[in-house]
Amino acid sequence: MTVMIFAAGVVDPASPLPEWVQTWFDVRTSFGLWWLALGLIAQAMFFGRWVIQWIASEKRRESHVPELFWWLSLIGATMLLVYFIGRREPIGVLGQSVGWIVYGRNLYLIKKKHRIILEDVADDDDEAPSASASR
Repeated sequence: MTVMIFAAGVVDPASPLPEWVQTWFDVRTSFGLWWLALGLIAQAMFFGRWVIQWIASEKRRESHVPELFWWLSLIGATMLLVYFIGRREPIGVLGQSVGWIVYGRNLYLIKKKHRIILEDVADDDDEAPSASASR
């Protein structure tokens, strides 16, 4: 019976992964490597929101947070939450789950604003005289 110790720096000689991968990334199996890839993609998605916000602000020459920022926040946080649950990291789980409230609320407020604008446009169209009535 083999006892495996899952701690940083402890190498499993039966693992198909090179020692440096096991040590550096604390990954012992091929599945663990795929799990790590998910975490890296999730972090890239979460980081991408900052790039989007920066570009949007530079274009406007003022601070601006586009809707895509909030979608990337929600998607990235969800992916990171799944990753942290899989890695059994409670600090990461707590940190990413709380952000959902902020991201969801901002998306709700954006949707509500769009709905109000569309209703105002529809009301203006109803109040405008038709072309036949002005003749």
